[in-house]
Amino acid sequence: MKKYILFLIIFLFGLFSLQAQTADTLENPGFENWEVPFGLPTDHPEPVNWSSIKTGDNASVNAMAPINWARCDTAHSGKYSLKLFNVVALGLVATGTMSNGRYHTEVSNTASYVYTDTANPLWNTPFTGRPDSLVGWFMCKPVSGDHGNVLAILHTGYAQTPIADQDSSTWVAKASFDLPNTEVNKWTRFAVPFKYYLNKNPEYILIVLTSGNGVKAIPGSSAKFDDLNVIFSSTGIKSHHQGLLHVFAYNRKLHIRLTNAPKGIYKIRVLNILGRVQYATTLQSGENKIFDISLPSGIYLIQAQYRDNVLVKKILIR
Repeated sequence: MKKYILFLIIFLFGLFSLQAQTADTLENPGFENWEVPFGLPTDHPEPVNWSSIKTGDNASVNAMAPINWARCDTAHSGKYSLKLFNVVALGLVATGTMSNGRYHTEVSNTASYVYTDTANPLWNTPFTGRPDSLVGWFMCKPVSGDHGNVLAILHTGYAQTPIADQDSSTWVAKASFDLPNTEVNKWTRFAVPFKYYLNKNPEYILIVLTSGNGVKAIPGSSAKFDDLNVIFSSTGIKSHHQGLLHVFAYNRKLHIRLTNAPKGIYKIRVLNILGRVQYATTLQSGENKIFDISLPSGIYLIQAQYRDNVLVKKILIR
């Protein structure tokens, strides 16, 4: 009997831990898992837990909707990544797009939107955390005048984008990153902070990836995405601030030194005022290093982290 109770406790604890974990993580963020939903050709699978305009809620449009995505074997990590591309269909430009929500599509682009279907787990991603930022990796090849986008909305209840009647009352936070309007042919990391509107925890996260600029997209633009993730700040997590972080900039060179800090190899990150990582390296405690980096003039945060020891310094680069 005791063994049974102990087993039950362990099982329930494990189940609770799993639920807590999945409520603060993204589903299939590296696009490694793919499937062929009903109605799609076998050579055009969708990434598991993601959907396209071909599997929207408007069956009369699904058959006419073009295929504007592909499984790509050029990956930042693992085996696959997601490729999106803009194509012309029915005289309109269909922006390459993929979402963890569901698409409502119309013949007119302006009447289409993406939404979280709270009644169907196939079209929603439960998420209850309050992350600091959204990060990931991308490559892009936009046509002149076009650019892709990454959008993440933390929300309660129902939410959609574009917003119907400008009602964003369920939005807890938003993170949006515009891809460059010039070609990026190497995997490049992006990091964008969440802007919070409500002082509450969300229930879902809605993510939309595009290879073009919405209804203004241009045929031929493409983008690849891989290894999406959310980053949580150290708020509420036990951390230490032992040691001193000495930083100064001169002639576009960054001088960094760690003193009186626990021994270890520290991860050094240079972030701009939007929280985007501009430079990353490592530094041994006690070392004095000069990094030759070229950054635009402005205010930056220098973060040094080793395990639970985090040191931060603000610096002005002129």
